[in-house]
Amino acid sequence: MRTKKNIINLYEDKKINTIKQVVSIANEEDLNIFWSFVTTSENSAHNLVHTFITQFYNFALHYMENKDAEFFEIILEDTEKYFYFTLWNKKISLLFKEHIQETSLNHLYDDNKITIRLNKLKFQKNIEKINKKNEIRTEELIQSVSNKKTLEIKEPYLFMESEDLRELLKLNDDMQELIFLIQNNSLTNEIFISLRSSISLFCLILRYYDNISPMATTITDFSNLLNLHRNKFIELDKNELELICGFINNIDRWLENLFVLGGVDLYFMDNSMQADLDTISYMISPVEDFDNNDLDNIFDF
Repeated sequence: MRTKKNIINLYEDKKINTIKQVVSIANEEDLNIFWSFVTTSENSAHNLVHTFITQFYNFALHYMENKDAEFFEIILEDTEKYFYFTLWNKKISLLFKEHIQETSLNHLYDDNKITIRLNKLKFQKNIEKINKKNEIRTEELIQSVSNKKTLEIKEPYLFMESEDLRELLKLNDDMQELIFLIQNNSLTNEIFISLRSSISLFCLILRYYDNISPMATTITDFSNLLNLHRNKFIELDKNELELICGFINNIDRWLENLFVLGGVDLYFMDNSMQADLDTISYMISPVEDFDNNDLDNIFDF
């Protein structure tokens, strides 16, 4: 990773760690590698601010679709308390400033760059709050299934936050509409971008629930596959697209049966969904064409 002694962030926080992560983005492929790097990183700061990273990623996807999109750099810095995300390019900095003006994101802006300051403690408390509620609901679930009567009739699982479930159901409805469009037309670039965005946000919610981590991993792997192979997905023929539609229809089945209808085991679709993903992965990329060397082209380690 490139080492810099000077301070990049506009807050001029002198407590930042010496090592910074400097990312050069010239095209959508670079952006996808950045996404893969952040979402698979063992850096705890990345995990804490995943919500913000997803928000920026979806913004940047639309920006990179613009024929006038310019090369820009992302500089990631952090201290014990804060995570600093700096965009260095006059055009995209201004656009992102306008994009977040209705939010409560703490930021500073000058003519050439914008810095977002994220409080790690705030994000940590949010995660801890959700995990605590998960633990309580898991204990209640275990106690309830020990009852013979409950074993005979499985009720919908209740460990998910109601707000999260509503958002998942909304995203699921959006994906079902997109599947309808794909089946009746084709997988256009516009539909692909909408589908990729919905899947990314869907995964973002699932990651907070350890109870369903196998399925969350499978769907996230599918999301990463979309991020890395846009052209290959768009080139799929009608029969191949049926596999994609089937996978997303099964997400609908999984969500509805677990959290709305009930009557099924918590892990009832884990193996079948993983098998479907394996088939799709082989169809899209029969030979692994992405390795750690690709990261070296963008990240200076």
